[in-house]
Amino acid sequence: MSKYLKGWLMPTIGLLFFAMLLQGGWWMWAPFGAAIVFFIGADMLFPRDESGPPKVQIMALLNLPLYLMLPLLAVLNFTVLWMFGSGDVFGFGAWMQSNLGLDLFAGRAATTHWAQWAGCIVSVGLMNAVGGTVTGHELTHRTASPFDLFMGRWMLAFTCDTSFAIEHVYGHHVQVATNADPATARRGESFYTFTVRSTIMSYVHAFQVERARLRKLGKSVWNPFASPFLRGNLENLAMFVAAYFIAGWPGVGFWAILAFVGKQYLEITNYFEHYGLVRVPGEPVQPRHSWNSNHWASTNVLFSLARHSHHHAEGEAPYWTLSAYPNAPMLPNGYLSMLLIALVPPLFKKIMTPALNDWDERHATAAERKLAQEASRISGMSGLKLAQSGR
Repeated sequence: MSKYLKGWLMPTIGLLFFAMLLQGGWWMWAPFGAAIVFFIGADMLFPRDESGPPKVQIMALLNLPLYLMLPLLAVLNFTVLWMFGSGDVFGFGAWMQSNLGLDLFAGRAATTHWAQWAGCIVSVGLMNAVGGTVTGHELTHRTASPFDLFMGRWMLAFTCDTSFAIEHVYGHHVQVATNADPATARRGESFYTFTVRSTIMSYVHAFQVERARLRKLGKSVWNPFASPFLRGNLENLAMFVAAYFIAGWPGVGFWAILAFVGKQYLEITNYFEHYGLVRVPGEPVQPRHSWNSNHWASTNVLFSLARHSHHHAEGEAPYWTLSAYPNAPMLPNGYLSMLLIALVPPLFKKIMTPALNDWDERHATAAERKLAQEASRISGMSGLKLAQSGR
């Protein structure tokens, strides 16, 4: 039963975020602060989770928390946009007050400083990333299910990143740990350089992949009835239209910042999940080509995303079937810790250099050591050994 309860941690955290944000004022920072304390604390104090899949799999209970994230995110984002605005769109504030006893007007009145809204942005952006992108990632891998793809793409729209559904599945999973993959960080590359390249080139590559696929079918990438790429962009645009109707042009600007921050949370995660790893192009993707993590909160709250080695070995495997792979390359810290560390390039390099040296020595093949040797030389990172080409 505990394996089923873990799947409900994300929706529960989403509801707690919602309750905190309703208070307005400096409470806008509370979700972000609480997430840091919970994730880092649980990852440090709880034992690593190397448990296996549930023996009895009740699909409805395992999938329901995924599906519930879409309406939860919709209400959460509508509410903060309502608070950012000045009217009472659809009588939402009055309804919440009379039916649920929640005073959104007081929360709005308490939020008067730009720094308070900054707290809202980093808090809601985090929820849109961990609740929207992580869940959308799980669902858009289910390419045989139109319903799951529909739900997943709308979740990705909360970070204006619906092209991720194409590039991640058909680009990243094919090209991971090679220079052809924009979402694989090079050795010595800072997050700030990586995110520009990854954001732009991932979008461009998604367009190229979809255009090539549709050309073979005699269809156009600009046809919304045939092109998931175009439909996804229309979904992104719909979010801006909704923001305008809720809070006017200021709401559009606010939403743009909110979506941008949420997207950056994803890019930081992309950054450390494969940082510095190499693979011979055309060779099979193996567990060693991803940094894994069995830290408790990173595994259980994020729908097993941290079990990244198994995910890349079997991309369409549902989150509850992913194994711990304790012998795979391991991140030194849990996901939220790594997210914060990645923002400080010297600290990130200091922590990851020993991990890369260990990967070169214990995990890389002879051919990969040659690639690692060249990558290490180009990076010029202090402390990074030049991998030996033979064992």
